[in-house]
Amino acid sequence: MEIAALLFVVLTGFFFNVLPWLCALCSRKASGAKKLIWFLLSFFGSWLGYAVYYFLIVKPEWEDKPARPDKRVPRNENGMPIKMVERN
Repeated sequence: MEIAALLFVVLTGFFFNVLPWLCALCSRKASGAKKLIWFLLSFFGSWLGYAVYYFLIVKPEWEDKPARPDKRVPRNENGMPIKMVERN
């Protein structure tokens, strides 16, 4: 299942980020400066989409996490961590 999810992410990223500017470079309908302009617009548009994703999805989750977790490690009188044994 993880391989299918990874493959889905890679293909989606390719179709929305790489394919538009690749099609602009391979297009026969435009040539010269027009082809270059279409390439640059689609290339920077894909980065704009990434920036929107980063600032709306990734960064808020990163800022919400505290720098130090709330869980404290139990220690003995010498300050050494106590190993907790999980019991079934």
